[in-house]
Amino acid sequence: MEKLVGIAEFNMISEAYVLKSRLEAEGIRCFLSNESINSVYPGMGFSRVELKVPLSDSIRALDILYENPSDEPSTL
Repeated sequence: MEKLVGIAEFNMISEAYVLKSRLEAEGIRCFLSNESINSVYPGMGFSRVELKVPLSDSIRALDILYENPSDEPSTL
């Protein structure tokens, strides 16, 4: 399996799912680490949910993360 790199961290798992869905819609495989503990103790700060993507997709994923076509502040 290709090396995975973290591109974002979230306190709330729901925020991670929004970006994960966006990246998957663009054909980028995504993985969440610390997903289980965060769902048991949401927002408690025990561990942040980290969104990871394959290294080969990381630049494209970061472009999607920071793209803002409407010129309004991003909600991510």
